[in-house]
Amino acid sequence: MKLFSRFIIILSSFLILYGSAIVLDIESATAHAATTSNKEAIATAVSAFKTIGTLRKETPINADAIASAYAGALQTLVQEVDTANKLSLNSDILAAIDDIKKNNQQNEQKLAGQVIDKTLQRVFYQVIFNRIAAIRDQFETATTEALNQILDEAAASFQAIIGAAQRANQILTADRQSLVEGTNSGLDIVINESFDRIRNTLNKNNPAEDFANFGIERYATRMSLTRAYYNGVLREVAGVLKNRDSDPETTAIEQKEGEIFYRIIESLVARDNPVGNLLIKSQLTGNPSEITADEIVSELNKGFIGRVKAEMKGQEDNIGKDRAHAMAEAAGALYFANILLPDLELRLGADVRSNFENALNNLLSASSENSEPKSAEARQAISTILASYENQLKLTKYNKTNDTSLIVDGAVSSFKAISELRNQTPMSADAIAAEYEGDLQQLTQLVDDIYGLSMNNDILTAIEFIRSGNHTALAAQAIDKTLQRVFALAVYNRITLAVDAFDNLSTDELELEWDRAYAAYLAIISTAGKENKVLTADKQSIESGSNPDLDDQITWAFTRGKEALSKKSADDQTNLALARENIIMPLARSFLIGVLREVEGIISNRDREIDEAREKQIEGEFFYRIAEGFISPTNPAGSSRIKTQLTGDLANVVANEIVSEISKGTIGQVKNSLKEVELAFETDRNQAMLAAERLSLYANIFLPDLQLRLGSLDRVKMENALQDLKEASKQKGIDKAIGARETILSVIANYESQLN
Repeated sequence: MKLFSRFIIILSSFLILYGSAIVLDIESATAHAATTSNKEAIATAVSAFKTIGTLRKETPINADAIASAYAGALQTLVQEVDTANKLSLNSDILAAIDDIKKNNQQNEQKLAGQVIDKTLQRVFYQVIFNRIAAIRDQFETATTEALNQILDEAAASFQAIIGAAQRANQILTADRQSLVEGTNSGLDIVINESFDRIRNTLNKNNPAEDFANFGIERYATRMSLTRAYYNGVLREVAGVLKNRDSDPETTAIEQKEGEIFYRIIESLVARDNPVGNLLIKSQLTGNPSEITADEIVSELNKGFIGRVKAEMKGQEDNIGKDRAHAMAEAAGALYFANILLPDLELRLGADVRSNFENALNNLLSASSENSEPKSAEARQAISTILASYENQLKLTKYNKTNDTSLIVDGAVSSFKAISELRNQTPMSADAIAAEYEGDLQQLTQLVDDIYGLSMNNDILTAIEFIRSGNHTALAAQAIDKTLQRVFALAVYNRITLAVDAFDNLSTDELELEWDRAYAAYLAIISTAGKENKVLTADKQSIESGSNPDLDDQITWAFTRGKEALSKKSADDQTNLALARENIIMPLARSFLIGVLREVEGIISNRDREIDEAREKQIEGEFFYRIAEGFISPTNPAGSSRIKTQLTGDLANVVANEIVSEISKGTIGQVKNSLKEVELAFETDRNQAMLAAERLSLYANIFLPDLQLRLGSLDRVKMENALQDLKEASKQKGIDKAIGARETILSVIANYESQLN
């Protein structure tokens, strides 16, 4: 408890945002619009792709020749996928071509060439998924001829990436330290045979049965293709492990290939294993020495276990009601599970693998028979084996090893109870006061003492407002947001203590503080889990964006940070500091998203539901109090402007102005961090790395808005430059750092000119 007041931390460095890659549903585009490329156009695109495959192997690489080959049918196909699936692959490719033009270093050109190649493979992969989905959607209404044309387009796309399906399985070695080739997967044969069976179903001689069989083949085709790229990721990981101690240039290329290959299947893994997804991406973009084969295989397979379970749940929901749907879901379970089979056999043995395959086939047979009892039996057998298998995986998760019941756990429990009480009608001030007394009030007072705040008085005043029946809804929001601020500062204080006292405290003492921080974080994890908020296209209001999964990012950072507390590596103190940044910044971003969420509510309600709009306004005001110390140092006038709008006339709240002022404050922090990188670059590698990481996290605040105002190409250029700067800081690559700096400042200048 004494440690709660040992360190006084300055708040102004606390509040920073962190963005995340958008994870998209691979089936988000199912319509086969009139603008889609036909078989002949796709064949032309495939030819261009193969030409680029030859060009990228030349030395030096001719960027103009690649650009020429890309223009036309291939670029049109990429743009089609971008539109259908809400991606920016065209921008990724154009940025990589530009990198080749600007870079004279052979290895950097090769890396850009890999980005082009693997991104184009992703395009053809996605075309196949989209065309198969279109057949499913139009099976009942379209003619056989029309459906065959769509299938022809999928088959034509497969010709571009058939080589990926012809490669061998990649499996862990017996000691799980590396990866080796297994048997040839023969996935090219599986996919082509599945195409043939799909074509037979399109005759619709027996429409109901044909549709049921199509459902099976839909999974056979798509999941076999996914399995090919799963093997691709592991193949590149194997290459990194083989070369990282002897050939850094080859290692960098293998790692980049793995990174881009993983983007192809990421959405399937991240859906059920978001924290593991972050581990995989971290290893594929970080220090090659940190790549661990067993961890990557385990996290990949945990994601696919989730898909097997989801398909079984779908089968359970449909058996006895919709035979075709149940059969499709059973096939989904089977083909997702096929990805796991080699590793499952390694960990559990050949007999268990055989039993697993039998159970999966039994589920498909039971679905065909529409038998609920047989289905239940098969699902139970599958679930039992999956549970045993998952227990054998090397998975990342946060393990709390200390008792945090003193103050923190009780405070979290009381906060959750108050959250329920404030949603009751009428609210009971006495009940809220009773929950507040004790651990929660003690924590609030401790944080007040550390930071010179008066949150305890604010909460007691709000309770009295509720007791008097005066603005009860507004008072309840004031209590909730003030308590969230308490927990955010408690998290900040404990993890900063761990970083600052790293040399002075024992591992056990550090772990206690880290566990306290994690326990406090659990009070506000739901705020961190909310979807992003962005300007509408007309810049008049706010709307939902993708979910940045900030809660998972924070959990992952807590896990990484706790590993560093062992002090086993010379880099552990730096790794702990990096973890701290990756907790603070996503947490702070979640509160700034909260501000914009309330701005959305103000604008949508102020002309019809004044009370609702005022409640949203006070929520925004209190959320911004947490973030104010981050914005005001580099944009004091803008910060005042935001506060005025969040406390003044509802009619004066302007979404574009608030977003612009947040971005201006963040830009100032980016520029400050860039100066820190420059100062430390040649003298203090660790400080340069921290500053580059912080800069990247700052920049992610405004990247969604930057894309809205400048377009996806500038966003991709910015993201690439941020990654280059981090890599250059680790490796002291001065030329790469200079190029990254120029790009960052150029894009920011263009963005600043577009702000209100």
